[in-house]
Amino acid sequence: MDRLGSAQRVLVIGHASPDGDAIGSVAGLVLILRKQGKKAVGCIADGVPWFYRSLLGEDLIRTPDQIEGAVFDTVVAVDSSDLARLGDAQALLRGGAPDIVLDHHRTNRGFGRLNYCDPDSPATALIVYEIAQALVPVDVELAQILLLGIATDTGFFKYGNSDHRVLEVATELVKRGASLQRIASAVLENKTPNGLKLLAKMLDTVTLAADGKLAYGWVSAAMLSETGCTQQEAEGFVGEVRALHGVEVALLFVESPPGEVHVSLRSKSHVDVSEIAVELGGGGHPRAAGCLLKVPGVREAVQEVVPIAIRALQ
Repeated sequence: MDRLGSAQRVLVIGHASPDGDAIGSVAGLVLILRKQGKKAVGCIADGVPWFYRSLLGEDLIRTPDQIEGAVFDTVVAVDSSDLARLGDAQALLRGGAPDIVLDHHRTNRGFGRLNYCDPDSPATALIVYEIAQALVPVDVELAQILLLGIATDTGFFKYGNSDHRVLEVATELVKRGASLQRIASAVLENKTPNGLKLLAKMLDTVTLAADGKLAYGWVSAAMLSETGCTQQEAEGFVGEVRALHGVEVALLFVESPPGEVHVSLRSKSHVDVSEIAVELGGGGHPRAAGCLLKVPGVREAVQEVVPIAIRALQ
């Protein structure tokens, strides 16, 4: 808190391929700092997916090229377990380390000069909420952004990390004016016709293994091209695979761009998929993790990851 207190020009970076928690944490911290009279800007390498944009102000989060050359006295990385997760935004660090890292991933590698990681926190946005409580009033705009992060990282309060503290904070944010319905509509009701075609193609690939306890599917670069979709439109597909009855571990492989395969790993009750992700150079949570593989295509990624997942189920 002291380091943030002395900062005047702050850059807040979230991870590439952002989810609601990364977006909510970046935008929320930027708002807090601006309320204190500081100059603050957020940055996410891939920008903000279109369906999140209605939930936050225009100037809160930018891409690296939009702030290249700007000078900051403090850089904060949020919701990122390692430096590589920042993607192209790493270049803004000019070879150095973030001054502060705020995170909740158990696999966090402590890559900042000052590191605060609480693996028991269901969302990094909850950590940012605690900072807000200590520093500024939580108005409607800030409440909406923080609820976005908390709601999405708890699966809209259906995951095992939705403890009483989460529900109490969510209730407080709703009292402050946040709309859960608005968040749910933006995040969950955003399918496009092309996105539905991509989902259908992915569902055709779904395969069961390990006596039905493992399910995996994939989206190839060719499938993205055929449907006119981007990687963002495959966001959430892993949940469709995880929803299969009897499945404990679900995997989704998304090839984008060609030669790079993003692997999303999910589990329901007892398998720690973060251990699988770490073995493959990634990280995450016990029930939700991911990694990036540099391989020729999705089939090679499947051949590498599936045997590891089957071993984890034994």
